[in-house]
Amino acid sequence: MKRFSNRMVQTIAQAYQTVSSARKPMASTDMGSMNTTSSSNLHYRTSTAPAGVPLSKILSNTFPLSVSESFKHYLKRHQLNKIQHDLLSVLPFYPTPSATHSAEVIQTVIDEQNNYINEFHISPIGKPSRKHVVFVHGYGAGLGFFVKNLQDLASRKTDWDIHAIDLLGYGCSSRPKFPYHEPNANYKKIEAWFTESLKKWFDRRNLNRDNTIVVAHSMGAYISALTNFKYPELFNKLLLVSPAGIYSTRQPEIPPWFDKLWNRNVSPFALVRNAGPFGSYLTSGWTARRFSKDSSILNAEEQKLMHMYTYAIFNARGSGEYMLNYMLAPGGIPRNPLLRRIHNLNCDSVWYYGSHDWMDKMGGVSACKTLRAKGLRADMKIVEDSGHHIYLDNLAAFNALVADELK
Repeated sequence: MKRFSNRMVQTIAQAYQTVSSARKPMASTDMGSMNTTSSSNLHYRTSTAPAGVPLSKILSNTFPLSVSESFKHYLKRHQLNKIQHDLLSVLPFYPTPSATHSAEVIQTVIDEQNNYINEFHISPIGKPSRKHVVFVHGYGAGLGFFVKNLQDLASRKTDWDIHAIDLLGYGCSSRPKFPYHEPNANYKKIEAWFTESLKKWFDRRNLNRDNTIVVAHSMGAYISALTNFKYPELFNKLLLVSPAGIYSTRQPEIPPWFDKLWNRNVSPFALVRNAGPFGSYLTSGWTARRFSKDSSILNAEEQKLMHMYTYAIFNARGSGEYMLNYMLAPGGIPRNPLLRRIHNLNCDSVWYYGSHDWMDKMGGVSACKTLRAKGLRADMKIVEDSGHHIYLDNLAAFNALVADELK
């Protein structure tokens, strides 16, 4: 097993968005075009920008999983499809259909190398004339993170097909070799790695602008916007959920060692992989804070399934994750802010930010102004009691907002 210095452990742990401390709530701000949606108190600790924290602070966090359980998970780590199946089985219409919905996992081949996009597709029963909504996850995540959103939206919007996908190189999709040796100046080649695979998936699934809306989180929102720049025929509305890579005025203090390792494209998930049988134990420090704060959203059994799923996708072969250094500089600062190109967006959009979000909201304000000048609908909404992971932090409010856009 490869050995890591304390400094590298510290870097990798923070880079995969260690949420070691909660941020203080931001004061409410009136930004004119922003709408505010409120719900219950914050259920989870909010994520912070990846800028490096002391090792002692990381290691002082609680890792609730026992070492013996971590070893058991290690033996099952390659059963990714089964682990995904077990998580999705908490839904009332999978694998056995309900009276109103059926669901299936589909792996759509997208190229001659037999690479495929993994998808969870929910279909309403007995309604042939339908519309489609596609969920796209953020950096390091997978379609399973949306499991509770999918369940609620299926009950709210009974005439919509719901698709949740894993981007190429993530989750249960193919994990081909990533061109991570490309210099940062070739970032458009990296962008195309994702946008071209999405284009092929849309085509093979017969989804198009006439009947499709996309809901995308973080880096998934960045990639979805880029896809629309080049292929406007694929969908007619984009809901950007705490989008990454848009704009930033922050100038965080970055330790030199953190900057060096980030720019060497050290994968933030290498810590989990190289921890061997302790990988699930380390991951439990993140999943406990992210998924275990409110049993009304995920019960105890669902929390265990979500943890196992998270560990499995974190531990799987590195691929799409290597995009991070091409898109963001240390501290989460966009290298090539999408705001400079946002005039190329060809669809209506809604921009969602959490009230405690570390993403720069002014990027959304400026983007909406540019898009409205182009004649497009562009709204921005602040979701109270939530941070970067709005879809989990304030589940009820987020689901209501998305449902309102599915008309």
